[in-house]
Amino acid sequence: MSNAIKELLSLYRDKKFALAEKKCSKLIQRAKPNYELLNLHAILLFELKKYDHSILQLEKSLKINPNYHQGYNSLGNVYFKKNDFQLAIVNFDKALGLKPDYFEAISNKANVYFKQKKYELALKNYNQVLSINDNFQNAYEGRAKIFKIIQKFDEAIVAWKKVVELDPTNDVALTQLGDLYFDKNKLDLAIEYYEKAIKINPDKDFLIGNIILTKTKMCDWENLDKYLKNLKKDIISRKKISPPYPNLTFFDDPKLHYIAAEVWSKEHISNENLSKIKFKQKKDKIKLGYFSADFRTHAMGHLMVKMLEQHDRSKFEIYGFYFGPKINSNDELSKRILKCFDKFVDISLIEDLEVAKISREIGLDIAVDFMCYTGNYNRFGVFTKRCAPLQVNFLGYPGTSGSKFIDYIILDKKIICDENKEHFSENLIILPDTYQPNEDEKKTSLNFNSKEELGLPKDKFIFACFNSHQKILPDMFNNWIEILKEKEDSVLWLLKDNDYSEKNLNREIEKGGVSKERLIFANHIKLEDHLARLKFVDLFLDTFPYNAHTTCSDALRMGIPVLTMKGKSFASRVANSLLSTMNLSELIVEDNKEFVKKAIKISNNFDELKLLKEKVKKNKIYSNLFKSETFTKNLEKHYLAIYKNLLDGNEPKNFEL
Repeated sequence: MSNAIKELLSLYRDKKFALAEKKCSKLIQRAKPNYELLNLHAILLFELKKYDHSILQLEKSLKINPNYHQGYNSLGNVYFKKNDFQLAIVNFDKALGLKPDYFEAISNKANVYFKQKKYELALKNYNQVLSINDNFQNAYEGRAKIFKIIQKFDEAIVAWKKVVELDPTNDVALTQLGDLYFDKNKLDLAIEYYEKAIKINPDKDFLIGNIILTKTKMCDWENLDKYLKNLKKDIISRKKISPPYPNLTFFDDPKLHYIAAEVWSKEHISNENLSKIKFKQKKDKIKLGYFSADFRTHAMGHLMVKMLEQHDRSKFEIYGFYFGPKINSNDELSKRILKCFDKFVDISLIEDLEVAKISREIGLDIAVDFMCYTGNYNRFGVFTKRCAPLQVNFLGYPGTSGSKFIDYIILDKKIICDENKEHFSENLIILPDTYQPNEDEKKTSLNFNSKEELGLPKDKFIFACFNSHQKILPDMFNNWIEILKEKEDSVLWLLKDNDYSEKNLNREIEKGGVSKERLIFANHIKLEDHLARLKFVDLFLDTFPYNAHTTCSDALRMGIPVLTMKGKSFASRVANSLLSTMNLSELIVEDNKEFVKKAIKISNNFDELKLLKEKVKKNKIYSNLFKSETFTKNLEKHYLAIYKNLLDGNEPKNFEL
């Protein structure tokens, strides 16, 4: 190998592609054409994204040596990058025709199939690679990604662990393992892998926020103030430090939520965007598309179902776009939801760009994102490609998207306050009552005739909070401790979230001077049974700054008073919205001191509690919180208004009708 070639390869390894390409081009001009040199030049052009020039050099190389298998492999990679999958496969197959055990080409074929969502073919090819070379890292990475997509999470873990075995410094693999263990509620292992990743790459994008979220889910509050102080500073500095969702839990700060969402949104916008939609007025119904992973037995599914059923089909054609786990065919709620759609499209295995194209072909007028940044299955990328002239953030995520691609966010008058009004990237659709739809009635089981069946003491006052434990932060937990100290004949009933949080909360309550025996943890059970057990609750204590959402409306549905503290952010004003709609402002307080005082006062006054419960039951009948028809009509009125505004050629604006 000549010194000149050695220098080029050294520059390539150092990723100095421009300099290497310049030197290589000069060398080609001086020397007799050489197929290997031309191939190297093509690879450098490829790295510089000069794909057409790369193809020309590869064709010259293969003309000199038609049996050069590496050349066909390189050509296949260029066509793959140009999204010409057919020609990519043709050239990989030519390489394999010359060298059948050329596992790099087999792996590249698998990558094409992966890109095409042909996961069975991709897996077959990755497996073939490993039968030839069982230490080929890319094949394990491909397998891991597929297993996660098709929800074979244990297999995904095994594959990512093999990647780490081959490359202990692979921070991507370590982060993926952290995510998988988080989803499996093995939070100690999630932390272990996250911390390994951050040790290797201290600047790993958005990982710090997930580490803190995992710790809060465990109710591990050691050094939490320090973590949050540094996190806040970095978000303000616009660092890629945290996904948007965790910050709803950590901070009651709308400006902070906006910045974190905006940074995330900009980072995740693909370059493969489609052209601007040319909107044409139609004479038929408005085509309304709902995008969600929750068209099934899920808290969101329970919220949306009656609203979907109530839609006026003379005015709207309803489309459902689904990207969640496989729907159980025996799931009654799913059956109800799916009946609501004129057309249902499973997009779980379809790329974002293709989903946007499908939406445009259908001719969607309004696309509604029920997820935004919530959950493991969100598909915000679809909306960055503009799948409808009007795109709306609604219901699933209590905060701004921070994105210019979302035109509207749906909220209500009680969510909006002076402190948060300017911290939405979207235009505001302000509903007259609460933004949260609720079914008029829900089925309740006849189970549970006594407290003892549920592990509750017979003669004690029952405080309860069934929110996720990541919403429980030290300040509010200290409030609860103070309340329990004052109300000695009481217990606090919490949802059993995970073993780590249960252990840590038991420790924290005893540190506060209250016996851990006064904490009782309730198992997850089906909704109708959960609603039935709520009748034994005396007072629901809310979390802050991330309020109860469905847990609040479920409690109110069953006649249980909910005590909440309102803040400035969307997430911290949800219970305020629900209680205000029920005309229960006496259960809304402004600070920790008032929260403790109010809870003690209610719990020590049997007559006041009785009156409160009677008022909740009465107001349930007369308020609009559980009137789905009224809600849906108000929502549709605003859909029609934003559509007309578009027809009139106007830019999106705030609407409050």
